[in-house]
Amino acid sequence: MITKIEKIPVTNSSYPFASAEKYCGLSQKGYEETEYYMYGTANVYQSTDKNGNVEIAVKDAPYVNRFVLRAPKDPSEASGNVIIEIINPTSFMEIDRMWILGHREFLRKGDIYIGITSKPNTIKKMVEFDKERYGRLSWNNPNPENPASREIEEFQKDRKAASDVDFSYETGLFWDMLTDLAWLIRSEDKKNPLLQYARKYLYLTGWSQSACYLYRYVNSFAYRPEVAGEQAVFDGYLAGGGVHSFVIPVNQYEVLEEYNYRLSRIEKIRQPFIEVQTESENGRFESWRTMRPDSDSVDFQYRLYEVTGASHDTVYSYVDYYQKDPDLIRINHLPEYLGKQKEGNNYPSQFLYAAAFRNLFHWVRTGAAPGHCERIKVDAEGENCKDAFGNTIGGLRTCLLGYPSGRYCNTSTIEPGMSMLNPDSDKDGLFGYQEAFSASMLKELYGTIENYRKLVTQDTREQISRGFVCKEDAEELIEMAVELAGKRGL
Repeated sequence: MITKIEKIPVTNSSYPFASAEKYCGLSQKGYEETEYYMYGTANVYQSTDKNGNVEIAVKDAPYVNRFVLRAPKDPSEASGNVIIEIINPTSFMEIDRMWILGHREFLRKGDIYIGITSKPNTIKKMVEFDKERYGRLSWNNPNPENPASREIEEFQKDRKAASDVDFSYETGLFWDMLTDLAWLIRSEDKKNPLLQYARKYLYLTGWSQSACYLYRYVNSFAYRPEVAGEQAVFDGYLAGGGVHSFVIPVNQYEVLEEYNYRLSRIEKIRQPFIEVQTESENGRFESWRTMRPDSDSVDFQYRLYEVTGASHDTVYSYVDYYQKDPDLIRINHLPEYLGKQKEGNNYPSQFLYAAAFRNLFHWVRTGAAPGHCERIKVDAEGENCKDAFGNTIGGLRTCLLGYPSGRYCNTSTIEPGMSMLNPDSDKDGLFGYQEAFSASMLKELYGTIENYRKLVTQDTREQISRGFVCKEDAEELIEMAVELAGKRGL
């Protein structure tokens, strides 16, 4: 239960962590960024079986969390769409990746965005960033003497594994936080910071680990009677970059639990659900064996788009967006490309995510499902099949792969010890690289830059007609392709 919502003042010296006002100039686009403390109590749940069913383990544990809100300054300009992002905590830093990938669509349509802190492992960096602003955040563990902690600690010692498991807090408070915030936004309660805004449709989104949170929320919480009430808490979902071998534990003490693998994907969904993956997830971690086919059934409204060319992280979404932020440099947490290859993967998946969000919103509002997309072609071992240029075959594509000027790889070479997935590896499966074709090859393929422009323009128009690229993004995408080809010698 949320007991209090308190606005956190924004000044020149105190502002939200990774503020989109700094990166996107929200105020110049008719938007305002605000931030709130969220006080309340949440239950901690425990599994009753391996299939996702849960029950209350501890009732009414107090917490203080926060969320950031980006909305039109003028409530009459709001579209009625409210997108709640489960902010990604994997790098121990708040990364609002779905905002980064989708904000071009949100801003031009008047959509409202809310990003909620999803895991207390990020609080340390936020306090380091601004202790006065974030020092009161609290996810205190209501059950610190649980004997399972000793088993987990011994497991970590045996594996010599680095872990963010910290028994001073409880990650399992999040499920009620999310539900209660969603219902507050839907309500006419005076605590609702969007009371003056249209709030017709509510969407849940998340990237990578946060996509796995989204899967777990749908599978274990969204349809519980005490959560759904007389209607679904969310009208639609968009998951990005989820790993289909990783099940989010329902509480801090179940990190060693062996759940049914089906909890790492969506089995049933009564609201529209779009999943967008990159080459870093496709074919990895056995996900290619478990992906579901598209469906329009009442109990499984689902689309899967696999973005060919892109790796999990890209230069745009992980490096350029943060613009060498001095605040992130100060706390030694500025995201960067660590690969030994010259150019990090910079495939423009942001255009495809913008269209995916538009498709989801249209699907929810009208009931008209978006088109299907060809899956990436994989071999018997789950490896992505390559064409003569070294690019992956199939999937959701743009003109950069329809008429390539280089090859895109989803894995780069790094120094051992730098990988988040495997510290002993010299490969980074999250951030790939791109490699230019030679000038002579480009001229043999396309002749002139004028001809190349015609080809990529035609290709982009086709993708617009299929609903995979927004018309408003066409010119920027075409110019990006032409500029890259020219830079490479065409």
